[in-house]
Amino acid sequence: MKIAYFDCSSGISGDMLVGAFLDIGTPFEELKTALESLPLTGYKIEKQQVTKQGFRATQFHVHTEDSPGHGHHPHRGLNEIEKIITDSSLPDEVKKGAMESFRKLAEAEAIVHGTTPDKIHFHEVGAIDAIIDIVSAHWCWWYQKLEKGFVSAVNVGGGTVNCAHGVLPVPAPATALLLQNYTLLIGQANTELTTPTGAVLLRSFTNPKENIPPFTIGKIGIGAGNKDIKGQANVFRLLIGEYEEQTSAHIEEICIIETNIDDMSGELLPAIINELLNAGARDAFITPIIAKKGRPAYIITALCEPEQISPIQGILFKHTTTLGIRYRTEKRLILDRKWVTVNTPWGAVKTKIGYIGKHIYQISPEFEDCYSLAQKHNVPINEIYNYAQSYAKKIINADPE
Repeated sequence: MKIAYFDCSSGISGDMLVGAFLDIGTPFEELKTALESLPLTGYKIEKQQVTKQGFRATQFHVHTEDSPGHGHHPHRGLNEIEKIITDSSLPDEVKKGAMESFRKLAEAEAIVHGTTPDKIHFHEVGAIDAIIDIVSAHWCWWYQKLEKGFVSAVNVGGGTVNCAHGVLPVPAPATALLLQNYTLLIGQANTELTTPTGAVLLRSFTNPKENIPPFTIGKIGIGAGNKDIKGQANVFRLLIGEYEEQTSAHIEEICIIETNIDDMSGELLPAIINELLNAGARDAFITPIIAKKGRPAYIITALCEPEQISPIQGILFKHTTTLGIRYRTEKRLILDRKWVTVNTPWGAVKTKIGYIGKHIYQISPEFEDCYSLAQKHNVPINEIYNYAQSYAKKIINADPE
């Protein structure tokens, strides 16, 4: 899987992210051509190599005709911005991603101002340069064929920032909302280091709750910020790499229900296991223990889906002598599974394959098939089992998919 790691130790803005993408070799001229399909005029873009506290970086600039110094820009509503993006000939994935980023911004601004997203008229983020930054970032992500993003702690800076609504503390209200659940570094600089545009792009490309997996770095891009900060390189690093997923999507929650029994005949317990399985338990089993006063006893355990708790509890209360049960929820990782049919000299045996990604962990011939063939042909069951297991491995190696 091709991934991106966002190193936000000096914050992030839209132009810093695009600069980092250009720094790893994303073609500037192709980006420029893609942006020309937007029904938007009055701007030009450029890139240049700069040095920040001794570090080389690529700086991405959006220059507007009405305001070369990022002064007053026209206000635009969400519908107008979406129409600009929709009417372009950008790839559908880029359009969808860019519009979703602006919707996230609108939702955050709406919360701040106590209104609805459709009534928001963007100030900083609705200007031409922000439209270009957001669309460019999504185009670069698409061009690089990235599949997932991970992020460091996000340095938002400190102090105050001047915006259309006056002087606000850092992080600005919309930025703070967009960075909910991210790990933040606050107060390490007396200026804004993470902008609303940068924050929404983080929200668009990364998940704050996902840990960074081991990965192999392929390219490193460094994007420069506009500010020069004493004693600090105001740059954003983008690390592009590959990692092989070690877990499947099959991580799920399972409920574990159990009770101790010390006053029932052991011969009655197997029937309870059958009742639990018939009631929908994923599994059920009995564990012998020594209970209070040295009594021999049993733990009856059932594994089930959360919605099956009630019927499972009912079985235990109805069919055992228990006066109380306990339950808890745990996570479990389940191997991906598929079945292959192995044609043995004695007949067909269904065989279950357990795997994660391309790694095979389990090859399990179906016991009932092996047992039936062993009875029919009067051969040891382990001979059939071992043959099926060995032959299934050959099938898998020939066609791992």
